[in-house]
Amino acid sequence: MSSIAVLRKTFINEYYRLNAGFFFVILMFGGGFLRGEDHIVLATYIVQSPFLLAITFGIWVIYHLKTIWFVRQRLGWDSHIFLYNLILLPRWQRWLLLLFVQYGLWLPVWFYALFMAYCGQQIEQQTGVWVTLAFVTFLPLTGVWAYNYRLFRPSPDHRISVFSTYFNRRFNKPFWAYFLWYLTQREPVLFLLTKFFTGGVVVGACLLYTTDSYDERLLSLAGILAGIGHVIVLFHLYEFEHLQLPLLRNLPMHLGRRFAGYTLLFFLLILPEIMLFFRYLPLTVGLWYAVQWVGWLLSLVWLVFGRFLCKHYIMDYILRQSFYVFIGYFFLIMFGVPLFVLVLTNLALGIWWFKTGYYSSEYIMPQVFFGKSEQKP
Repeated sequence: MSSIAVLRKTFINEYYRLNAGFFFVILMFGGGFLRGEDHIVLATYIVQSPFLLAITFGIWVIYHLKTIWFVRQRLGWDSHIFLYNLILLPRWQRWLLLLFVQYGLWLPVWFYALFMAYCGQQIEQQTGVWVTLAFVTFLPLTGVWAYNYRLFRPSPDHRISVFSTYFNRRFNKPFWAYFLWYLTQREPVLFLLTKFFTGGVVVGACLLYTTDSYDERLLSLAGILAGIGHVIVLFHLYEFEHLQLPLLRNLPMHLGRRFAGYTLLFFLLILPEIMLFFRYLPLTVGLWYAVQWVGWLLSLVWLVFGRFLCKHYIMDYILRQSFYVFIGYFFLIMFGVPLFVLVLTNLALGIWWFKTGYYSSEYIMPQVFFGKSEQKP
């Protein structure tokens, strides 16, 4: 098997397999709310406007960090230790192979960049076209440098700052704060991408009809995407507590106190979406609906987390279930079911699953055979 085939199966195929749900949600959001003409107009505006082009480049930088984090994480796995044999290759060959990996992970960005270049060429906006093509050509080189740097330094030394040491010794952190620290320190790209997607959905839904009478059902649909959009973050919470804090379930703590801690944690997780919601809330939307919408978002988070506690699921399976939940709630909202009824239903299910499955939930470690992860739901 050639080196290209090994890297393609190890990184590129695995990356798109694990992020299939992420790309599916983006395609569903883009194809469901925008027509073909709208995509062409949007790409044309982006190429013409330096401000919109800078925002687009910022999104691509975040995606670039996500790909770098994925590859560097795989390089740290024991099952991928054979990849360090790449240092035995000549430098030019090693860089070409790593560039192949990075460009393979950048295929979605490349496709949209070429689409933007085509739209810009139609209106003879040469500057925007060449800047876009240069950006997507040279930015992946920084990822190649990061991978090459990691290959020659497989075990970096992580030091804790003096301030962090003082803070950890001086103040006691509640159990829910450990996951926030883990999320911001170990999974910053995942956290930023999730917040960008869910916040963009909320802001886009609020600004969609600024001069017309607003249909509150659209905000409810946006709340579904914003709530279920945290499914990967909640899976990391479920995984973090079982692998990093296994003693948490044995502590002498009442279940009601645990429920309050998780509720506060979930509220802090969705706080950016709540702030954006009230910042861009249409004037025609009443306060009672705004309160229901906050509860709607919180209840969806509880529903997803409770489902994880009910039974161990792999990520692919839970993403498919999330899609089914979105379709089901889509029809319920469109048929006019009151939002507070859905909120109470979600909270009842989430709390019931939390009560019955919290102490009995088990995390099943994936079994790795020849570099492939096999895990049954």
